[in-house]
Amino acid sequence: MNKLNVIVCFLMILSFSSVAMCAEGPAYSLGTMQPIKTYISSPGKNVTLTFYIFNAYGNRISHITLYVSDNPDNLEVILPPLQHNRYNISGISTVIDEQLYVCNMSIVEVKPDPVPTDNFCYKEPTYYLKSTNVSGFIPAKRVEVMVKMPEDAKLGTQYALTIMANANWYGEMGTSQVSQARPFTYNIAMVSENYSETLLPPEGETEGGGGWSLGLSNETVFGIVIAVLVIVILFQQFRPKKHR
Repeated sequence: MNKLNVIVCFLMILSFSSVAMCAEGPAYSLGTMQPIKTYISSPGKNVTLTFYIFNAYGNRISHITLYVSDNPDNLEVILPPLQHNRYNISGISTVIDEQLYVCNMSIVEVKPDPVPTDNFCYKEPTYYLKSTNVSGFIPAKRVEVMVKMPEDAKLGTQYALTIMANANWYGEMGTSQVSQARPFTYNIAMVSENYSETLLPPEGETEGGGGWSLGLSNETVFGIVIAVLVIVILFQQFRPKKHR
């Protein structure tokens, strides 16, 4: 093989390698973190549920929509507002309805300071999470869902709620090609706003400790006793006397 053939073969190999690199397939990533699953609130109050979504291992933007999938007590749930964002996907103008989008942002060893502002991926605040399975910080977007608790909620009651996050990834034609859903399950416990602690009597007894009072207050028992004494005295006073 002469030198010319060698050069031609080398250029062909280099060309094929470049094509293979350009033809890298899409990678989809839906990472999530839910720090708290059980919240406490009081009747009539609002509680804000939070979770995080990151895209550390993909090469396409994750477009997220949210919906309530399980709400047995019909709680009032307020999701982040739906946005109508326009994207240029490979030269095609595409409108996508979403609550948020999460760009592919790799794990960093050091938090950037300041956070970049010239990239639309950082338009919404970016949070850097720590995980026991990862060295470094994971760039993520935070989701906040507000729940209004009923005014007549009983103390000690627990409410269950599930929020679904649905991620969509788009192809070169500007259409959704792949989607994946992830549930976030919460429990909300009802407690008093102000802490208090008192000793209650055993079941079946009143606070005075008299089980014989049939659940009557001390004042009621005292009144009954006085009434009985008055009746006895009057009976003794006015009953007919026997003649001998």
